[in-house]
Amino acid sequence: MGLPVSHQPIGIQSEQGTTPRRLIVTAGVVIFAIREWSLWVLLRDSPWGPPMRIVLGTESVTDAVDRTLEAVLARPNCASLLELKAGWQEQQVYVWGSAEQGAAVSLIHCMLLRANHDELRPNLDRQSVPSLRVGWRSVAKIEMGQHALDPEVHPVVDSALIALRSHIQRDPEIVLRYLGDMSKMGLTDGKGDWWQQDLNGYAINETSDLSMHTDSPSGDGTLTLAEAALLYKAFFPPNEQIDLSNLRRRFLATNQLVALDEERPVRGKEFDWRRVSKAYRYTGS
Repeated sequence: MGLPVSHQPIGIQSEQGTTPRRLIVTAGVVIFAIREWSLWVLLRDSPWGPPMRIVLGTESVTDAVDRTLEAVLARPNCASLLELKAGWQEQQVYVWGSAEQGAAVSLIHCMLLRANHDELRPNLDRQSVPSLRVGWRSVAKIEMGQHALDPEVHPVVDSALIALRSHIQRDPEIVLRYLGDMSKMGLTDGKGDWWQQDLNGYAINETSDLSMHTDSPSGDGTLTLAEAALLYKAFFPPNEQIDLSNLRRRFLATNQLVALDEERPVRGKEFDWRRVSKAYRYTGS
């Protein structure tokens, strides 16, 4: 009552004077993995950003994050080595297949998965719904501009990267813990990326049957400082200046490494490197 009435059609009203139909709370999840000594991020193959779930009224944001992991990863249970809360961000949400949209307040989580536990569910890259298709993308290629991101997604990935790298810089023991749990390296077996292979005729929308997967083996805690340096460097851009001598001292200063009377080649570099490194056993949890 008393407010001026606009006779301007709704469809052409200025965006400044409109409000979203509702505030949508979402749980945005940015998931990182290490493959072949490089950093990869799990992204949607569409303009809708990282894997995201609407937070239901009966669950917490943490529950929604767990639900997202269950939806996109083969073995998310107890798989997270590191989970960081990067803060709340506002972004636009578009609901696939409808005109529903609105401003979303998203809690962005940055996750480094436990070694050998970063497989996608079967056929998730070939979902009939485009906004559900996800796949691993090289962070280096994204930062070099070789893989374009949607403008609304870039700040989310950048924020998660900053949080992840800051945490690794402060606590390099994370690298040792990851290596101690890692049994082998490698993204491919010579037949191409595994998620692009023919998965024995599984139906396009069948993402819950995991019988084709065997549980990935865990490591025995054995690692080399050369591997630790490679893994640490994998988190940062190629042009990042890293003092390797100081880094090795920081690894040893954790007092979690026990020297073994053996040497071994660097995993994933057995044919590239003509030297071996002294082996250690990581004793931390």
